[in-house]
Amino acid sequence: MTITVTGPAALLHTSGARFKALTRAVIPFVAEHEDATAPAPITHLHIEAVNNELLLIGTDRKTLAIVRQPLTAASAKFAVRVSVPANAIGRHLDDINNKTRVSLAIEPRKITLAYGRTEAHIPARPSELPWRSAITDNLTSDDVLTDRFMIDASHLARLGPAKALAKPRKPMNIHLRGSDRPLIATAGGTFLALIMPRVIPGHPGATLPDQPLDSWLDLLD
Repeated sequence: MTITVTGPAALLHTSGARFKALTRAVIPFVAEHEDATAPAPITHLHIEAVNNELLLIGTDRKTLAIVRQPLTAASAKFAVRVSVPANAIGRHLDDINNKTRVSLAIEPRKITLAYGRTEAHIPARPSELPWRSAITDNLTSDDVLTDRFMIDASHLARLGPAKALAKPRKPMNIHLRGSDRPLIATAGGTFLALIMPRVIPGHPGATLPDQPLDSWLDLLD
């Protein structure tokens, strides 16, 4: 199916498998409920078409994930930042065959997803998610190593779907920048995620147990 656009737009044509991998790597990081204090809708998938590159961004304020993919085509000097409800795209993923050709058109007021005989038009709104500042604050070259890091296991599990974006048997890189800084995970230049450390009730601030392995080391005695 070919999408027809009537104004400036960006286009992505790819396989069903690739589109699902890109989208499923980010959707687990999108919030299930809105937060009135958030600077932008966090139940939305934020979509950017900039410099002939597609970016998909999801966050729930405690975690953040981004995927990037070269665009197939874009109008001259076209750039747009929009958001759509994540479930408006997510509900289509199970219906897309891995070998099906998928087309995505990004326009200032809508996105169009086409696959097989389906063409879905999803209204979009301007995105003002300040994700770049979160990345800027945490991506520097002076890594600080830490030997212990408290994290919500369910947040860590969100990294699983991004495995589909990596080359076979190529591991994901994990960067620990101190016990009170986000964990940073990357899969090449395609996927990046930030996961905030977990503050445990009953512990002041981000204090970690002095000897978290003691009860397991007993097994070796």
